[in-house]
Amino acid sequence: MAALTGRGCEPAPQHKASPSGAASTTTETRDMLKGVYPILATCFDADGAIDYGSQKRLIEFCLDGGAHGLVMLANASEGHLLSEEEKRSLTEFGLREVAGRAPVIVTVNHPSASAASSMAVFARDLGASAAMMLPPFFGRWRPGLDEIRRYFEILDAVGLPLVVQDHALSDLNLPVPFLVELANSVPHIEYLKLESGNIIHKARRLLATSGDGLKGVFGGNSGVFLPEEHDAGCRGTMPACYMPDVFRKTWDLLQSGDRDEALDYFAPFSRLAAYEKDVCNRCVWKELLVARGIIACGAVREPRPAFADNWQIEQLMGVARSCGLIG
Repeated sequence: MAALTGRGCEPAPQHKASPSGAASTTTETRDMLKGVYPILATCFDADGAIDYGSQKRLIEFCLDGGAHGLVMLANASEGHLLSEEEKRSLTEFGLREVAGRAPVIVTVNHPSASAASSMAVFARDLGASAAMMLPPFFGRWRPGLDEIRRYFEILDAVGLPLVVQDHALSDLNLPVPFLVELANSVPHIEYLKLESGNIIHKARRLLATSGDGLKGVFGGNSGVFLPEEHDAGCRGTMPACYMPDVFRKTWDLLQSGDRDEALDYFAPFSRLAAYEKDVCNRCVWKELLVARGIIACGAVREPRPAFADNWQIEQLMGVARSCGLIG
């Protein structure tokens, strides 16, 4: 495999464990997912292999930081850049390491309903609490709303709570009335993650019109406007995983009604989240996890973004230093 570059990469990481022989966990399915659900990065070594030692430390870092739950294999996990074998290996490893201490949502994106269902069954049988997926698309091929409905009806048969991700990446317009109808007609669609358009306005409309068909809406977009999403009724956020402690403290302040204190605390970190999302995306933010001493290497799957040179990474570190995330 071609070598990957990353400023924090070590030539020979010392913490690498094989996921082989992982035992199934029996995580109780949580009826009401809520709170801070960081999206786990996929940790690579300098040669491009998954670094399971770093992956284990990252899981513990998120749980120690107060994460209410975890998300695996999502866009911010570089799940779309993993082979099917790697996805299953990583899912097995992650669920075994979490061992029922928190709910785990496993992303099962695939344009084929059959393939997505197969991955959802695999995750369900290992103890996942829910499956998350985008509506099906492939390149410029876009399904109609009837096809999207059928896709989720097939996934519904898995019997696992479903989180539908409404993301601009799919270039699909999922109107509020359609999402409400979908949640009311497909029993296992219980949550939505909003990352397309005016998500705060969309969340308010969904929650006002969905009735009993929807248990809740999660915010996305790196959690930049977590306080405002909370105001709109979102039941949680799914940000990147480099500051779970910050998001948990902000969430607790919001939940306790200390909104002004939450805003004062979170405002400097929201600038970092915005930089991560809009300037230094494609998981280059893994360098922050290296700087925080959690993972051994900040490598991303090739092709590495052209903008991710040392100057860009140092600017990212500067923004992180300015808010006090790193020293």
